[in-house]
Amino acid sequence: MTQDNRTRRRVLQVGSGAAIAGLAGCTDFLSSDDDDDDSSNGNGANGENGDNGENGGNGANGDDENESDQSTEEDELEEPKGVLDPIPTPDDPKSAFPIAGEGDSPVTIKLFGTWKSPETSEFVLEEFVDLLETHVKKGTVDLEVHAVPSLDGKVLHGDDGPRLARAGLAVWDHDPEQFWAFVECVAINIETDEEWATPDRLERVAKKADVDDPEAVYEAAAGEAYQDELDETVEEIEKLSVDDVPQVSVEGTVYSPTKETDELYAAIEAAVDEKA
Repeated sequence: MTQDNRTRRRVLQVGSGAAIAGLAGCTDFLSSDDDDDDSSNGNGANGENGDNGENGGNGANGDDENESDQSTEEDELEEPKGVLDPIPTPDDPKSAFPIAGEGDSPVTIKLFGTWKSPETSEFVLEEFVDLLETHVKKGTVDLEVHAVPSLDGKVLHGDDGPRLARAGLAVWDHDPEQFWAFVECVAINIETDEEWATPDRLERVAKKADVDDPEAVYEAAAGEAYQDELDETVEEIEKLSVDDVPQVSVEGTVYSPTKETDELYAAIEAAVDEKA
């Protein structure tokens, strides 16, 4: 193997997959009977004086405490370090899907992955540098990003997979310049062994990444937004026979960055030469 090939194999080598476990997110509340007992003993919502029940417990101050909890969790999120800041994005994005590049390069390749996948995050955060420097920043290649919500008819990572896909599309739709900061913020904070991508948390991640409209990210993750785009991605992976993530398609052929590194780079370079 040549030195260039060894370097490329090192650049694109990523880790193994991770199993995803669900996290129960509900807290049991006291029954109404228990509340009545407390009131009859003079221990209303305030816990001391029944007359002050309306001001006690989590009553009038509940919203403030919830906001405080959310603020604390947002502060605990690690800020993006700007690892992906140098990635160019189109001045006036026309694509419904996120793009690394100017948007008008002669060759467009497509990355299929999931942000809950450590392999995808590592590829983007660490192993992406060679491709960026060699082609994307020079304007010869655009990389179109598809977050895969399901594979072989099975939803990936429970609710987290589709939520992350919708949230990423919302960021690209509302503030494309901050898309890669959002991706980095997700990647460095995500917990892969639990349900993590709740709408509330994704909104806080968007705030941490300085996205202009974090509420739009919440709404996308909480609802059915961008379903057409998710359906289009599923149709694309079925057409291309994508069977794992991350995978990259070049001129209609799919390559695994971990197993077909040399073939992937050769295909990219051949496509660039053909369009030159």
